[in-house]
Amino acid sequence: MNCIRFLTEIEPDDLESVGGKGLNLGIMYRAKLPVPDAFCVVSSAHRAAVAASAAGAPLALTIAQREQIAAAYRRLGSGRVAVRSSAVAEDGSEASFAGQQETYLGIVGEAELLEAVVRCWRSIDSERARAYRQQQNIADDAVAMSVVVQQLIEAEAAGVLFTSDPSDAQGKQMLVESSWGLGESVVSGRVTPDRFHLDRESGQILDRHISTKTTLQDAEGIQPVAAARQAAPSLTDQQLAELADLGRQVEAYYQGPRDVEWASAAGKMWLLQARPITVAGAREREAVRQEEIAALAAAADPKGTVWAKFNLSEILPSPTPLTWTIVRRFMAGKGGYGLMYRDLGFDADPALDDIGYFDLVCGRPYVNLSREPQWHFRDFPYGHDFAKLKDDPAQAMYPQPAVDPAKTSARFWLRLPVILFRILRANRRMNKLAAKCPDRLRKDVFPALAREVKLEAGTDYTQLSPLLLLERFEQWRGRVLNDFARESLRPAMFVSTSMAKIEAALTPALGAEQAAAELRDLLTGIHPDPEADLPAALQALGEGTLSREDFLRGFGHRGASEMELAVPRWSEAPDTLPVAGSIRPSGAAPLAAEQGAAARFQDLLTAAKVAAGQRAALEGEYEQLRTLLALRETAKHYLMLGYQVLRRLLVELGRQTKVNEGIFYLEEGELPRLVAGEDFAALIRQRRERRKLALSLEAPSVIFSDDLEAIGRPIQIEGATELTGTAISAGVAEGVALVLTEPVAPPGTADGFILVCPSTDPAWVPLFLRAKGLVMETGGMLSHGAIVAREFGLPGVAGIADVQARLRTGQNLRVDGNTGSVHVFE
Repeated sequence: MNCIRFLTEIEPDDLESVGGKGLNLGIMYRAKLPVPDAFCVVSSAHRAAVAASAAGAPLALTIAQREQIAAAYRRLGSGRVAVRSSAVAEDGSEASFAGQQETYLGIVGEAELLEAVVRCWRSIDSERARAYRQQQNIADDAVAMSVVVQQLIEAEAAGVLFTSDPSDAQGKQMLVESSWGLGESVVSGRVTPDRFHLDRESGQILDRHISTKTTLQDAEGIQPVAAARQAAPSLTDQQLAELADLGRQVEAYYQGPRDVEWASAAGKMWLLQARPITVAGAREREAVRQEEIAALAAAADPKGTVWAKFNLSEILPSPTPLTWTIVRRFMAGKGGYGLMYRDLGFDADPALDDIGYFDLVCGRPYVNLSREPQWHFRDFPYGHDFAKLKDDPAQAMYPQPAVDPAKTSARFWLRLPVILFRILRANRRMNKLAAKCPDRLRKDVFPALAREVKLEAGTDYTQLSPLLLLERFEQWRGRVLNDFARESLRPAMFVSTSMAKIEAALTPALGAEQAAAELRDLLTGIHPDPEADLPAALQALGEGTLSREDFLRGFGHRGASEMELAVPRWSEAPDTLPVAGSIRPSGAAPLAAEQGAAARFQDLLTAAKVAAGQRAALEGEYEQLRTLLALRETAKHYLMLGYQVLRRLLVELGRQTKVNEGIFYLEEGELPRLVAGEDFAALIRQRRERRKLALSLEAPSVIFSDDLEAIGRPIQIEGATELTGTAISAGVAEGVALVLTEPVAPPGTADGFILVCPSTDPAWVPLFLRAKGLVMETGGMLSHGAIVAREFGLPGVAGIADVQARLRTGQNLRVDGNTGSVHVFE
């Protein structure tokens, strides 16, 4: 079988044979664009070699393949050639693979050429190539390797041309980057190239930035540039005009912008590659920014709306479209979250039945503070003071609504007795249910779900049709996010009520700030129920006292970013877990801090001069509070147990409908159409790109409807010696800052750091075990980070906007978890 395909023989449907790079070269060659002669070693040769190596043979060319390649090389002229990898799926509209596989320049002779082809094959299995494919959601077995062998242009200058400048929001410019010698030095970033902006229509030079180019690359390798040429432009005005004209020809042929690699030699411009511009630029980014602004303007209350990034954003910072539609439904009035409130006697505005009070802003969940007060009692005139929040935006992070006289009316005053009766009835109902809650959850609710999940684990989803998978998904969504959630979420609600009661009793003597601080201290060291104690299990796993198998048996359904359905659980990715010995035994652990808690609470009641008649009730409230705090995390453990079933069903549905991980870029309402056979490939690509653009926009933690232009506006960071947030875990600690955006510390990081991060989920717990204190951008008293910080006795502060930009790794910090302040010492 012939393994060679010359450019003249390549057809538009030959992607599987010659890969993206080879296909583009063949298309341009047939279009009579100036492309150097070349041939491709087709991908079937690579597949055959891989199959042979799987049977024990080394990855190598057969005798027939070697002869065919040598003959093609002689036909090409037997001179210097460039040997370039051309993977199937490369240089496409979604992923360029630029730099992921190997290129060899200046190859001379048949022996060198044959070795270079095999080395290109091997590069498909490099660590960086695998990582790239994983990031792009491209399966390893979906990629095969063709190899392009092309006459080497002995370039005097070379570089890249973007026929549409990615940084130009107006889309009117081309961008040229060039340097002396071969273009590899520009593509690899080895030199700072000259930069030219050209008018797309006329080719006129709009600006030029000439760099100092001290080296160049030729066929022999890296060479010095003569002093007289180092600061000279690598392209003349005439060459730039020719390049602009060539770029317009390429773009007209492909009917879209292209990223072009070119070379200039002996007075002629040559095209070496032309691929789609896979990274959206400023124009697309600005379009998304305007869409986001328009959406918020339409959602804003005429009297003004404030959006604040707290609550849901702590556990779901950037949801995929499918996760967002599922979670938003869950958090709305008709979802499990809203049903729980109704069960407790609250009377939310029906307008929130489907939309709730969260909005997605630039890909991130925000609380809409105009809708949030309507969640409790529809007729009560609660609201947030727009003007006060505008004066002090930090107050919008976990604000408390207050009575708004402007919202009162004659109807309100007439209905006030009914409203007050409903509020009192809800309070009585909550007190009654709070007392029964622990036994009901532990004896009935949690075990029932666990049994059902265990039974479901025995179902082979590969044997179910897409329609049955979808039906099963809907059943489990209702079971987990409606039926189970409406009961399992109750502890979180009861905790807030109990804390408020105790703080109110302590405040007259101690003051509000000290009362809150004292109570936080007394809540340190509270554990979930043993089967749900994730922090303790992670610690035991890291210390080597719990095997990985036992950990996965109990906690395999948990994981990093676990509210995001697109993210694998630990059972799917066990390599992300800490290994035995990665955590030193903690010695005297703060986990035992609950010992003596009742006696210390007695002392606190005495210090607060609480009357004897109140003490018994408060003691009971405190014990109930501790129980409910433990149950809050236990409930999440079981919620994630059911949530994993939803993920399993969606993953299998994606596999069977051949959209794979792309299913998470659909919305829940689109799943029936997917099952019916509708092609969503283009929409998935579009949403994936739009989400990426939305998340690239800077969005402040607090957004005001009268200043929506703040979206995308660079955030001005001012240095400060003291930052103030919300105290979430009592105590004071000093240490060196470790600022992270992901739960992975750099190798060699010493223990005892102050962890600075956006918010936390279970993946951060191993870092908690090594930290002395915690600073989070978002988070409240009942956030995951706050709970674990208290359990491990870590002083913690949250709610400091843009803290990751305001602090840097290596700064000395003093975290005061009593007052909510962070002192920075240079």
